[in-house]
Amino acid sequence: VQRQLSATMAVEADYVYSQGRDEKDVIDNVNLTYNPATGANYPAADRARRVDPRWGNASMSVHTGESAYHALQTAFTKRYSDRWQASATYTLSSLKNADASPFTGLVPVSFPTQPDLGGEWGWSPDDQRHRFVFNGIWQVGYGFQVSGLHYLGAGIRLPTNYGGDLRGFGGGSGRLRPNGTIVPKNELIAPMQNRTDVRVQQRIPLPGDLSVDGIAEVFNVFNRTNYTLGTQESQPANYLR
Repeated sequence: VQRQLSATMAVEADYVYSQGRDEKDVIDNVNLTYNPATGANYPAADRARRVDPRWGNASMSVHTGESAYHALQTAFTKRYSDRWQASATYTLSSLKNADASPFTGLVPVSFPTQPDLGGEWGWSPDDQRHRFVFNGIWQVGYGFQVSGLHYLGAGIRLPTNYGGDLRGFGGGSGRLRPNGTIVPKNELIAPMQNRTDVRVQQRIPLPGDLSVDGIAEVFNVFNRTNYTLGTQESQPANYLR
């Protein structure tokens, strides 16, 4: 939907849906067999229960992942006139996915398995609910120009695990806790991001058709602190600048 407000201003709104099927994923170890009674793998250290006892870990690329993205994207645009222009966008979205279900050898496991082993539908890493961006340019006069960008984003979802290989998968960090519960899929949300960038430019005319531009840029001009998070539950929450 688009609406022209004046000769230089307009608003629009779009609904976006993206469906992913047969997406590529990598299974870390397919040289495992699974217990139908528990839906869990037999430990990789149990050589007799491996698909092929002669091999250790064997990874495999598969195309069995899926995802779904929904978004309402809105925008306001003011084209350049009267020595200034500006635009603002706001996106409300959700992103869910399911990674590959487990394989035993070259064959998918034929019975339900524990959700942390693959195939669980839920929030995807990088899901971000809100995102707002504003930018503008002001031609002050006498060759002097000011422009800036402001970004405000809700925290994105991060992949989560407990730490350690409690299922005996053969390496990596899983979501199984020592008490038998499972860390929820991608439950951790990073802190929001908030920053403002500013640029000033001065054009100085020289003899003839020549000119020179002096430019100064400041990123995160208000010095707002933006964090990301560690995602291993067995470690103390670790905030990193």
